Amino acid sequence: MEHGPIDNPKTISRWRVLALCHLAVFSFAVTLQVIPPLVEALVQDLGMNHAQVGALMGLFTLPGIFLAIPGGHLSDRLGPRRIGLASLSLMALGTFLMAPLTPVPLYAGRFVAGIGGGVLVVICPQIISQRFMGRELGLAMGIFNTAVPLGTILSFNFLGLAYKVMGIRNVILLTGCLTVISLTFFTFAYADVRPKLKGEAIPRPTLRGLGPFIWLIAVIWTLFNVALMAFFTFGIDYFGSCGFSDHIAGLLSSTPMIVSILAVPAVGWLMDRYGWRGGLLAVGGMLCGLTMLLISRYPTGALLWTILLGLGVSMVPPAIFAMAGESVPADKIGLGFGILTTLFNIGLFLGIPLVGSLRDLAGNYQLGFLFMAAALFASSILALYLIWNRRKRSEPEPGH
Repeated sequence: MEHGPIDNPKTISRWRVLALCHLAVFSFAVTLQVIPPLVEALVQDLGMNHAQVGALMGLFTLPGIFLAIPGGHLSDRLGPRRIGLASLSLMALGTFLMAPLTPVPLYAGRFVAGIGGGVLVVICPQIISQRFMGRELGLAMGIFNTAVPLGTILSFNFLGLAYKVMGIRNVILLTGCLTVISLTFFTFAYADVRPKLKGEAIPRPTLRGLGPFIWLIAVIWTLFNVALMAFFTFGIDYFGSCGFSDHIAGLLSSTPMIVSILAVPAVGWLMDRYGWRGGLLAVGGMLCGLTMLLISRYPTGALLWTILLGLGVSMVPPAIFAMAGESVPADKIGLGFGILTTLFNIGLFLGIPLVGSLRDLAGNYQLGFLFMAAALFASSILALYLIWNRRKRSEPEPGH
């Protein structure tokens, strides 16, 4: 049964909706990235090792492994508003639960926050795909994908300094307050386009009819993020071990995000104009893989390498999110992004602690950077396969 929109596009513009989604994912990014600036403090003040710190990052992603697909399905059926409010509420609650700083609250809080975050990153791109499909989707996804870089930059450059002034506990509480602000705006300023009517049955989620490309896109996205999120988790600690000051280490770790903020909207505009998708994935993955090797081998050129890494990073997210929204039926967009997020979370849950363990095992980050580069090269190869496969399927049968 079709339902008409409950809002007037003239009064609730798609650009305002984009701003609300941007703020929500910005708060998600700060919540996710509150750990990397505190790695040294967690190790020295709380006695954790690097593998345990990696586990704090991994626990945030664990719930999304199990909840992203059901969350996307529920969002398709119930509307993103209800699911979004619940997600932001859980993300704030989990962050506040970490305040005692003892092992059980730390791990439990990250897990609860991850329940909210794992579903939130499904519904926000779903909302944007629904509002912008067929008109400026690339530009919208480009702007949307500046939220995580902005959140990462804020975390890397200010939360470490804030820790020295106010301590670990207050930094965590400050992060929770940001999510509360996002929750408040989402509560009063967002309304679904097509609400769920009372008494309408919710069908069981089914993965049939999604097509083959969403799975391949999800694997590419996972490999890309395993490497990038491991870099952002341990980058400050790595550059510090290379002799850089805390401030410079934070700046270098966030440089890729600074560059991507400037470049991602332009990449989205180019996608709208020229239709580039798979090529951006292939080039971006290859460039990121090369710069990972250069950062690990020649850290004295870190500024140049991290700038190049930022250019590579800017090519991938808008292409991934646009392709994911376009590759599934309109009534299964939430489910499609659920698949994307599920594989993403599996990769982060396993990959980030692995890089931390490699660092503990080897005593340095060389093996970790080699692993990150390999994951990025693999994503680039799969992107080339995606291009070939899509072209092959679009070619007419011989004799027709």
